[in-house]
Amino acid sequence: MNNRRKRDDGIGRLFFLLRNKYGLRVKSIKMVKQNVWVVTAYEGCWVAKRYRTFLEAMRQAVFMQSLRQAGFAHVPAVYTTIGQNGVFFVKDAFWIMQTYISDAERLSFARRQDIADGLELLQTYHFITAMLAKIPAFPTIIPHYCLYSKWQRRYNEFYSHLSLLERIMDKEDIAWTIQHAEYCLSTFASYAPPLAAEPVAIIHGDVASHNFLRTKAGMIYLIDYDTVAVASPGIDYLQYASRILPYLQWSLAKLYQFSRFLCWLAKPWFLHALLFPADIMREWRFALQRNKRLFIARKERNQFVRKIIDMIK
Repeated sequence: MNNRRKRDDGIGRLFFLLRNKYGLRVKSIKMVKQNVWVVTAYEGCWVAKRYRTFLEAMRQAVFMQSLRQAGFAHVPAVYTTIGQNGVFFVKDAFWIMQTYISDAERLSFARRQDIADGLELLQTYHFITAMLAKIPAFPTIIPHYCLYSKWQRRYNEFYSHLSLLERIMDKEDIAWTIQHAEYCLSTFASYAPPLAAEPVAIIHGDVASHNFLRTKAGMIYLIDYDTVAVASPGIDYLQYASRILPYLQWSLAKLYQFSRFLCWLAKPWFLHALLFPADIMREWRFALQRNKRLFIARKERNQFVRKIIDMIK
C-alpha cells in the first residue's frame, strides 16, 4: 500500500508540474515499468523517464539530441521546451520526456530479416557515434566500457546465487556455465591489448530486440540509451551475437551468413569473447523471478565452443 501511495503521489506531482508549470494539457499518465511513464496530452504523447541525478538525465538528453543533430533520425526526439535542455525536476528525481513511438512493434530475432535490419541500423549508429566520440565533452560525461569488469561482476553475482540457481538449472548446466566463465576470465589478459587498440565509438550497450522498434511506415528506431559507453563498436556486435545465437541454434556457420559480423569474426578477441556465457549470466535473474527452468542447449553450445577454440588456435 505504501508503494502504491508513493507511485500515485509521484504521478500526481508529475501531472501537476506538466499541467500547471509547463502548460501541457495532460490527459493521462501511465506507468509502464519502474522509472518509465507514458504521458498522453492533447499536445502529443511522450515517454517520461526518471533518473537519480541531474548528470544522468542531462547525459541522456544531450546525447539523444546530438544524435539527431548529427543526422541519426532513428532516435526519439527529446521534448526540450521544458526544463533545462529537456531535463526537469519532480519528486526528488530528474526527468526527461521523449517522443513516444506509436504504431510500432519491436524487431524479432527469430526473423532473419529483422536480425539483418538491426545490424544495418547498428552500423549507421556507430558511424555517427564514432564522430561524436571525438568531441572532447562526450568522453568526459559518458563512461568508458570495461568488458572484463562486466564479466567479473556477472560471474560473482551468478556464483553467489548457486543455491537458488539449482531451482531453475540442472547442476550440469551450472557447472558448464561456471567452467566457461572462469576460462574466459582467466585468459582475458591475452586478448585485452588488441581490444584496447580498437577504434572507439559510443556504443548503445543494450542491443536487445525490444530496443529496436519498426513503425508501420517501415522506419526503425533505436531506443533506450541508458547504457551508452565509450568502447569498440565490437562490444555492441558481441552482445547482438549473444542475443541472436539461441535463435540460430548456436550455429557459427549461420552467424557468418550476416555480413556485418565478418570483420568481427576475424578478430581473436571477439571470438574469445563469444565463449563467455553472457546470455546465461543475463537471463538467470528473470528465470528465477518467474520460477522458470533455464535450459542452455549444452550440446549445441559445446559444438560452438569447440569450433571457436579451433579457430583461435
